[in-house]
Amino acid sequence: MVVLRTVYRRDVQSAMDRYTAFLKQYGIHTGNPWPPYKERTPLHPCYKGLIRLLHCKTLHIVIFTLLYKIWMDHQNMSEHVLCMVLYLIELGLDNQVQDSKEDEEPCIEEHCHDSWFPGTNLLSNLHHIINFVRVRVPETAPEVKRETPPSTSAEASSYGQNLREAQVFSLVAERRRKFQEIINRNNTEAAQVVRPKSSSTRWVSPGTPPQLVTEILEIRESMLSLLVKLHQKMSSKQNSLSPSWLEEPDTGRHAHGDGITAIERILTKAATRSCQIKRSIQDICGKVCPPVPPKKNSPSDKKALDKEERRQRARERQQKLLAEFASRQKSFMETAMDVESPETEAAMDLGTSEVMESEVLYDCVICGQSGPSTEDRPTGLVVLLQASSVLGHRCKSKQPKQLPTSDEEHIYHADTCGVAHDVRLTLMQQFFKDSSCLQSISIGWDGGVYVQTCGHTLHIDCHKSYMESLRNDQVLQGFSVDKGEFTCPLCRQFANSVLPCRPGRGTEASGWHTPTNKATSVLVKEVEDLQEKLGLFPTESNLSKEMELVIKDIKNTTQKKYMDYGKNPGSPDNDFLFMYSVARTNLELELVHRGGNLCSGGASAAAKRSCLNQLFHVLAMHMRIYSIDSAYNPWTKLTQIVQRKEADGFDEERPEVPMLFRDVPSLLIIFVLTMPQPLRKERFICVIKMLFNLQFTQALAALSTKLRSEERHAWVTSGILKKSARNSEKSFEALLSHVISELSKDKSVYKVNREETTMPSSSVWSPQSIEFSLQQFCLPFLRLSCLLQHHLYGDNLTGCLEEEEFSTLAVCLGLLPSAPQPPSAVHSASCLEWPCNAFDLVIQWCEEVTGLSHMLPEQSLSLLVHDPQWAAPRLLRLPDNYNIIFQYYHRKACTACKKVPKDPALCLVCGAFVCLKGVCCKHQGTCECVLHSQHCGAATGIFLLINASVIIIIRGHRFCLWGSVYLDAHGEEDRDLRRGKPLFLCEERYQVLEQQWVSHTFDHINKRWGPHYNGL
Repeated sequence: MVVLRTVYRRDVQSAMDRYTAFLKQYGIHTGNPWPPYKERTPLHPCYKGLIRLLHCKTLHIVIFTLLYKIWMDHQNMSEHVLCMVLYLIELGLDNQVQDSKEDEEPCIEEHCHDSWFPGTNLLSNLHHIINFVRVRVPETAPEVKRETPPSTSAEASSYGQNLREAQVFSLVAERRRKFQEIINRNNTEAAQVVRPKSSSTRWVSPGTPPQLVTEILEIRESMLSLLVKLHQKMSSKQNSLSPSWLEEPDTGRHAHGDGITAIERILTKAATRSCQIKRSIQDICGKVCPPVPPKKNSPSDKKALDKEERRQRARERQQKLLAEFASRQKSFMETAMDVESPETEAAMDLGTSEVMESEVLYDCVICGQSGPSTEDRPTGLVVLLQASSVLGHRCKSKQPKQLPTSDEEHIYHADTCGVAHDVRLTLMQQFFKDSSCLQSISIGWDGGVYVQTCGHTLHIDCHKSYMESLRNDQVLQGFSVDKGEFTCPLCRQFANSVLPCRPGRGTEASGWHTPTNKATSVLVKEVEDLQEKLGLFPTESNLSKEMELVIKDIKNTTQKKYMDYGKNPGSPDNDFLFMYSVARTNLELELVHRGGNLCSGGASAAAKRSCLNQLFHVLAMHMRIYSIDSAYNPWTKLTQIVQRKEADGFDEERPEVPMLFRDVPSLLIIFVLTMPQPLRKERFICVIKMLFNLQFTQALAALSTKLRSEERHAWVTSGILKKSARNSEKSFEALLSHVISELSKDKSVYKVNREETTMPSSSVWSPQSIEFSLQQFCLPFLRLSCLLQHHLYGDNLTGCLEEEEFSTLAVCLGLLPSAPQPPSAVHSASCLEWPCNAFDLVIQWCEEVTGLSHMLPEQSLSLLVHDPQWAAPRLLRLPDNYNIIFQYYHRKACTACKKVPKDPALCLVCGAFVCLKGVCCKHQGTCECVLHSQHCGAATGIFLLINASVIIIIRGHRFCLWGSVYLDAHGEEDRDLRRGKPLFLCEERYQVLEQQWVSHTFDHINKRWGPHYNGL
């Protein structure tokens, strides 16, 4: 409970979301769990006396009263109160007081009645039954029984006996002062309490608080019986605990869960500590009944319906409607589709039942209703769209670049991921057909769109009403409602769009997972037919309109220069390239957030923020309106031997990009998004297998350029002998020999590195080193494929060691039947599965490269040798002493205006030196820092202010002060350098800053944002 008062609610909600996802993933608990308590440490001997409070009659009275109130649905009895009550009971069971004379006369003076409980031991008081309770309640309370006094002497004596046995305590919410007066009243005062005369006819002035009257309630409950009945109420099941439940208790599953789990844990502990309590629990479980309020047919009963009960009724109504809809649809299919064969009808019925049975229900955080996402009333995920250049700043080296602190030091950006892909695309567009180039490489390394979510859903119409309320709200906000920005109504996380959820089943439906054991050639033909199928425009509905709007939001998130890479700006080819690159960007970023590999497996912090399943559906619906000409479809060249067409002239018709130059993960995303959804898993695996053949051949070609001429000759000679073997198509020696022989037909391919081969080298390429190199080259493709399969089909990601990652991913993707033992014995060539003759297909791919007579050898080699591995993005490495930075940069001249800036700033991403608020460097009304953030980080900038030692963050049209990563010897900041203390780098703070930059969480963690009006 302290957490709710000391921590922001959004942080508590985020922690609970992660905890819930963890329990669901490992099958520990599927509902909404309670916050876990910290594991209790042994109590210090000096505080052993506090345990006596747990075995105090007064506390037991309070616990009994609260349990009864919760069971009877009294007001102000929240779930937090029940959580604390159960925790106190569990504490008392875990900390039993030794039976002694001292315990019989506790040092705590208790002002309560002995008739409540016989002793102070919680274990014995649990099964003690309270028969009657005398209460002081307002005369208008539902507990007041409108009964006449007893008329006969027998009734009077019975009534007097009940009155003497009744305990004085309040069972309704009263003020604390009244509460204390009642529990502190002694026996003498209680004996003098008489039932007052009826005051129903007495006039009471308006506004006067109701008079308290004394009533006797028949309870006949114990704490054990209340716990069992609460268990029945919370589980919404009659006889939820059978009498034989305690015979075989599963104590392992009671560690985490909700209130039901907590009650089961308490009952299990109590039963193990006392045989009498065990018998009492079994008796109660055998005759438990639903709660009956003291006053029936009260008008307040309908108002007191629990929120969960109303939600359960709504779900039942929705399921009835869905079942009725399914039956009508089935009858329509039977009457209107008579021309279909029985097998087709059975398949349709099976598919319909699967969709209806596994319908995904979403909870709207605004209206609280739960239901599926439909065409007329779609449900959407709360998402944040932001442009990102994090991937573009990756380098080959794992060590971060050093910040220059002298004129001799420089930072070179030619080896970054963004620059390398830009050079590659420019070189392709120089010699090949533009439409083919835009299908051969991904963009989005600089200025790509990253989509992340808090995981909460809402109805689209509820979101529009919510946005209208925000526009009418006059309170100063830190975001722009006119630009679509808002905060999640539940967790208050920053967002700017809503991603529609596709109707129907989720990823768990098994109909699309079941393999049919079809041959590879059959699956290849099915995939080809699906690609040639013309895409249809989606029918106009509220869902399709919202999908069009979110596509516009995605396009408006980044700058236009990051979208138009084709020679014809605004062409469909540019739109096609941008759409599939959005999917590639999100896959790559999630891989970065997971540490660059899938060895950890399972869920991660990125898994909570990821919404790739819904994003893929929206992108696929948009990309289905595009179709690839069958004559230029890469799938044909990937799986068949085609006749090569001779071009009339280079200027008239440029050739297509050779298959060995194409980016294989980009082809995978194109194939998946352009085929009808949902895609059967066996067809998805077929696409993976065909693309792995190409990826492996590219790895062989790139590896062959690193060999010396005599090594190539040796491998060709040894590979010729391997070709005659039985499984030569799955031997890297035979395939490497074949690739070298085919590429050697063009002398210019290996001519570039001839000078390197003349130099003496001590390194020799052994079969083990070649196998390791091939696996490392193919690993990025396998990681993206496995991650895509995880989001599309819900397959679990299994953890493994780094040396076992290749074999583990190959098994997950169906490239290997099972993991070899030991995993180091796996051969990457054994994953190959060729649709036709492997050597003929390799010849076709190599001839596309050797036939490029119009390209220089260096250009052809740069496209052929493309290493897909990149290190994790890092900020610049800063010196330990801040004085080194200050002495070099505070008098350094700006590279743009050649003047010493008044407020110099330093970009921690690329090391650029800029003027903060400098009018001299302003361009079209925008100052240099804002311009640099748009160029370097796609509107995200991290700047160190030299004269203040603090860091500012620029995110779009907003900025905020982040703090300082340089602290003095006492761990304190020195903003504006007023104290003049020596400052030293705080590695922990700098790692936090870097983590927020990589994970794109500046908007969520930093709250003091303000508009910069392009003035920074």
